[in-house]
Amino acid sequence: MRSAFSNTLWALLLTALMLGSMATKTPELPEEEDSADAGRQGVEAECEGLTFEDMFNYSHADFNIEINDDWETAYVEAVAWVNGTMADDVRTDFDSLFEVLGTDNGYLSSDEYQAVRNIAAQCVEQTNPRFGLRSGAPHRGGEGVNWYNATWKNTEEHPMILEEWNLMPMNHIDERTCQSSPNADCVEIPVVPITPGRNCDTTINDPDECRMIIWLNATLEFNGLFGQASDQFTVAMNTSNMTNSDLDVTYPPLEGLRIGLFEECDGRLINQANNDNQGSAPAPGQCTSDNTISTSSRLVNINGETRLKVETHVEYDMAIWPDGQDMFFDMTTEPPEVDDPPTWTANALADGSIIPIADDGEVLFLTSGQMEAWADDDQGTPLISCSGADGWAMSSDADGLSAVPPAGQDSTTLTCMATDSSGQTSDSRSFTLQIPMRITGDSDGDMASITMTPTANMPEMTVTVSLSQSNAQSTTETVTVSDVSTASISLSSMSPGPIWIEITASGTGMSNFAHTFDIGLEKASTPPSLSLATYEWIDDTYDMTGNFNDPDGDTVTISATNDGYAWGDVELSGNGWWAYGPGIDSDTSSNLIVI
Repeated sequence: MRSAFSNTLWALLLTALMLGSMATKTPELPEEEDSADAGRQGVEAECEGLTFEDMFNYSHADFNIEINDDWETAYVEAVAWVNGTMADDVRTDFDSLFEVLGTDNGYLSSDEYQAVRNIAAQCVEQTNPRFGLRSGAPHRGGEGVNWYNATWKNTEEHPMILEEWNLMPMNHIDERTCQSSPNADCVEIPVVPITPGRNCDTTINDPDECRMIIWLNATLEFNGLFGQASDQFTVAMNTSNMTNSDLDVTYPPLEGLRIGLFEECDGRLINQANNDNQGSAPAPGQCTSDNTISTSSRLVNINGETRLKVETHVEYDMAIWPDGQDMFFDMTTEPPEVDDPPTWTANALADGSIIPIADDGEVLFLTSGQMEAWADDDQGTPLISCSGADGWAMSSDADGLSAVPPAGQDSTTLTCMATDSSGQTSDSRSFTLQIPMRITGDSDGDMASITMTPTANMPEMTVTVSLSQSNAQSTTETVTVSDVSTASISLSSMSPGPIWIEITASGTGMSNFAHTFDIGLEKASTPPSLSLATYEWIDDTYDMTGNFNDPDGDTVTISATNDGYAWGDVELSGNGWWAYGPGIDSDTSSNLIVI
């Protein structure tokens, strides 16, 4: 089913690409319209109505939508991961785009990459977000109703930003010089790796070096709410061919806002021609679906204001294409028929317990995940807020509650309660917010020592310690900490450079603790060693060979001097070296060669 999207897309993009690359004006164009204008018009005409998913088939995607306080624009942050052989499919599609130009050869070149990258950014601007909002009583559309009232806004004040990583891997093991390009620096890679092992980056050892990541930051604008809050409105989105996607929508502050009804509706005609001609529509609550969309809501506190955040996970079975899949959120401020206050769950921390916090600047001490586990309400996850903490700078955002422990202070007292969208609260609980331990560390050769000093009144803790780098992880040590304790960890798997300390801890009467510390710990680099195997004069050239070894596995460069001056040439092959050059014909020279 995938090729049905791709073939149409690439044909459209090719048309736009050819229009955008015209070097001269055509007789049909007005005098003032240049080739760039023609290219833009071509992109607009050919990409209009496509979707982000038509352009990029992904393994997983996250979409974060924050509706602005004006109720007519929203800021969107999206990231999509294209893993495994799906990345091969995307590169194959891009190469196929150039079939009529004669460069469709199973290789993606840097020339093709630059051309398509420019067109893709313009094309996304014209895509259909498939997102709409309408004020008023809930309904599901019907004849003459098009829910798609949101469009992308791309201006100097609100620029659309599209970025990608690894579409054209620059360290591919099968990279070669372009076979047909006027550019001397052109290189190309096979769209499907040739050498076994899928080695798309010779500088690293990663389980999926060929994967791609795509980022989109942009602004949506819509007119369905008339620029103002409403006590009833519906949010709709078509999710056909969106698979394994998470979509979060955060609303402006509106007292009592909640989901009155969420509904997945399957089976609608999804081609562009039928957007305005869907015939009769089901009544709210009467849709049929395969229940592949799940959703939940929670309250978050951002900049001191309580907002509703709706989190949705979308699945779509590509085998049912072109059957449509829509979702509707009927939003309301009307209280539910049953509106009980929020309650603490059995998983919540008991009154008087300890909430541990890292002594590491501003850090989270109560996450949104913990809020969901600790408190419950019939309107979704309530907001847990805390007061007290004298002298501790506290803040909140969509991720949870954060604080900055003041210097010289280990603990403070908090009073916390859960609040729902109607303003009802649970009973309050008191907790001790406490730094559980102080961390120090040093390294010596291939070993690191991490010392943990618990603060006063902490219970005995089971602590796991591991060390990490951007591309490596150490073994894990588990110790029982009731007094000053030290964990010794091997650095044999680590590279020279900075090392982070990962700590997790648990104990009776405390919530679980996890934090990654950067205390300036480093693994020192061990110098390489050289050995000399042969040395001799060959005519007027002095010739030496030998081997080298770097214990850290770093790249080694070798240079040579003669009496302190740069001398000769040095070549490396595997772990062997070969140096050769002339002697210095001078009575004052000792011909002392240093490698």
